[in-house]
Amino acid sequence: MARTGLLAALSAFLIVSSAAIASAQPGGGGGSGSEVELDEDPVPSSNDETGGEEDPDAPLIGEQPVETGPTAPVQKKTGYPIAEVERPITLPDFTSEVRLDLRLFPDPVDAEFGLRARYGITRQAQVGVRYNIGGFYDDGKPAGDDKATFNTGKAVALEFQYLLQEWVAPRVTIPMYVDPFAIGMTLGAQLKFKILEKLALVGFDDVVGFKLTDKFVPDLESERVNEAYADALTVSGFNPDGYLRFDGGVVYQAKPNVAVGARLGVTFVDFSDNDAPTSMRLNVQFTPKKMIDVIGQLGMNALDDTNSFNIGAALAVRI
Repeated sequence: MARTGLLAALSAFLIVSSAAIASAQPGGGGGSGSEVELDEDPVPSSNDETGGEEDPDAPLIGEQPVETGPTAPVQKKTGYPIAEVERPITLPDFTSEVRLDLRLFPDPVDAEFGLRARYGITRQAQVGVRYNIGGFYDDGKPAGDDKATFNTGKAVALEFQYLLQEWVAPRVTIPMYVDPFAIGMTLGAQLKFKILEKLALVGFDDVVGFKLTDKFVPDLESERVNEAYADALTVSGFNPDGYLRFDGGVVYQAKPNVAVGARLGVTFVDFSDNDAPTSMRLNVQFTPKKMIDVIGQLGMNALDDTNSFNIGAALAVRI
């Protein structure tokens, strides 16, 4: 009896333990033959050649493009052009130019020297000074002496010019003569109008001049003319009140650093059309370096007067 009861109790314990173990397994007692469902593998990204998605926080390997932010556009080089047809009428701001001129009249011999300087205050405004250094010629003093000597120039001038448009810049000049003292004024509207790639119209640098005293309008290119005016004051007391001049021509850019030009002009002396002389000038300008010009010139102040034929040369340097 006692053994039979013990076996019954042990059997009951084993049955209860088996039921508890079965209920603790996944599936809640589905048995050892139940299926287990697995999650599907992630689909590789089409942008990742390795089959996985790119991690934006992953460290960079090797040389990778680095964003530096917006960059400024590349600036174009600027400056004073070498080609004459491309140059502005006035100098760029804070730029200076000094020019030495020589003009020779072969018959009678008369070599005139001049110096001029100009300075660009702004892109539009320009100031300048001019000085007639003097001339080498026979002034007839003393009488009967036919030797040419150097006669110191006494004419100076102040200039102001303003660029209204790219093609026109009015200019006012105040010429003065020291002894005897004389002062005048000249007005012009310097023109430079580019009509073709290598061709420009120029002119009207000096349109009208008139005296501000009872003497004469000083000449800034010839001391010989000024002396003639001064002598006339003691002889006749009369000199022209001024002049009206129309002057124009063309400039052709033959090469990037070589320009040729031609001009014709008519001057009405004392504002009269009586025997108004017609002038002509031909010039060649060579620019060996960006800031240097070498100029040669042929001209006649009056086409009907062979004695007015002259040869000119000039050297201009910009700083």
